[in-house]
Amino acid sequence: MILNLREELFDNQDLKYRDFHARLLPTVSKEIIIGVRVPVLRELAKQVFSENISNECYYHEERMIYGFTLGMKECSVREHIEDIKSFVPMINNWAICDCCGSSFKFVKKDLDSYYDFILSYIGKGEYETRFAVIMLMNFYLVDEYIDRVLDILCSIESDRYYVNMGVAWALSVAFVKYEEKVLPLIKAKTLTTDIHNKTIQKIKDSFRVSKEIKQLLNEYRV
Repeated sequence: MILNLREELFDNQDLKYRDFHARLLPTVSKEIIIGVRVPVLRELAKQVFSENISNECYYHEERMIYGFTLGMKECSVREHIEDIKSFVPMINNWAICDCCGSSFKFVKKDLDSYYDFILSYIGKGEYETRFAVIMLMNFYLVDEYIDRVLDILCSIESDRYYVNMGVAWALSVAFVKYEEKVLPLIKAKTLTTDIHNKTIQKIKDSFRVSKEIKQLLNEYRV
């Protein structure tokens, strides 16, 4: 490699940030977290992009960079799908799932071609399901798909924390864009209790929702 990625990561290590970030990733051993901020990881990903880095990653940050490089590739839908297949098993925490998934902007160019493939991850495991949910949130909350996506989100029942938080987050984002479709779902109280209450909280945390609506939502907690 022209750039020694691991050396660069340790050169950019921030131990205070590592300790802070490790507390946010309880499913990840602290020993594999170097402590490098996401903007630096994105910049390093640009630098190593052309070097076809290996997916045999030990450190948390190496997995992040690998995911970011996949989002930069210009290739066929089939190749992108194969890349995702190689990447999803590497997801062992919400940060890798969310940060890297949001960088897969190639999905926006051909929503139909990726839709069923993304849905295939629902129910396969905690982070596989969260990955699908985050992808739906990032790219499929549009007029053509919104009704189908809401049906899917409302059908998910899980006892896994990161699944339920992902669904609640997706529904809260959908609420901002399609309040007329999501508010009736909240009023109906058909979501699981955990997802229902987390969705209301996420909506209330949004700066894009009025105080009046936030007060109204208090009436629908279960």
